[in-house]
Amino acid sequence: MTIKTYKELELTKQELNEKELQLMDLATLANQKINDSARANRELKGKVEFLQEITNSLNEKNQYLERINLELETQKAHYNQLSKKLKKDFGSVVEREKNLELQRNKLLMEVETKTRDLIKTEKMASVGQLSSRLVHDLRNPLSVVKSTVEILKLGNNNMDEKTAQKFQRIESALKKITYQIEDVLDFVRQSELHLKRQSVEEILKSTISGMDLPNDVKIKLNLQNIVVNCDSRKLEAVFSNIITNAYQAMDGKGEIKIKIVEDDDDALIKFEDSGPGMTKSVMEKIFDPLYTTKDTGTGLGLSICKNIIEQHGGNIEVSSPPTVFSVRLPKNLRGYYKASDSSSDSL
Repeated sequence: MTIKTYKELELTKQELNEKELQLMDLATLANQKINDSARANRELKGKVEFLQEITNSLNEKNQYLERINLELETQKAHYNQLSKKLKKDFGSVVEREKNLELQRNKLLMEVETKTRDLIKTEKMASVGQLSSRLVHDLRNPLSVVKSTVEILKLGNNNMDEKTAQKFQRIESALKKITYQIEDVLDFVRQSELHLKRQSVEEILKSTISGMDLPNDVKIKLNLQNIVVNCDSRKLEAVFSNIITNAYQAMDGKGEIKIKIVEDDDDALIKFEDSGPGMTKSVMEKIFDPLYTTKDTGTGLGLSICKNIIEQHGGNIEVSSPPTVFSVRLPKNLRGYYKASDSSSDSL
């Protein structure tokens, strides 16, 4: 073997040694990398297992929350049903309270009405007793006085003016007493209606023509020819009383407007005067028995008028100012009192 070949072998050997060292370094590095990768895998596996545990825990909690939510929804539905039932029950309670309040108010009104009727009945009983005494204690003496006055007048054909005035005052006083007695009797006794088809316009005109009105009182008429089933004699007494009160309220001077209009199945008659009007307190008592604002009188006139109108199935009201008396009468009165063509001696 030549020296050159020997050197080449040495170089080759040296290169192989170097390659071996390199391979060993690579193997060491590879083992280190493999160990690092294994350690990283173990750590990653631990983290994956930890995440899996967290995921399982979250799933369990989510399932628990879903159960709780379902229970809450069930409870909510139950509470909604209870709320609806409570609202319904509360509405029923409120409705019952309203009904009870209405019934209470109705009972109070009935009690007040019954009380007023009882007071009126007691007043009528008192007036009835008074009327009986008046009839027995005053009528006979009045007849004697009237007869005596007539005899005295017949025996004094040539009496002077002063004496004639005294006789006239006596007769006027006797008439006033007689009218007051008749007012009391008319209030106490309520006779049967004698119904007949009559024109309200004709009854009103007949009433006015039979009245002795003051010269300074003017009556303005606005009438419709409405026929009603009525007792004309009693309606004349009502109209006469209202007109008399009207011109007395005007101190015998002014205008009275009378209007008749048709209002569905009723006839409406309005009496308006040009007087000073009434206060609210007077209007509230104006139809009460024995109530009067005049210095003379029994306070029974308008109460009698009210009774007569109510006998006819109607009503009478007053408003002021101006003072207006409104009389409403049904055109076809049925089932109240038996119709008759005969006349009655009293209202």
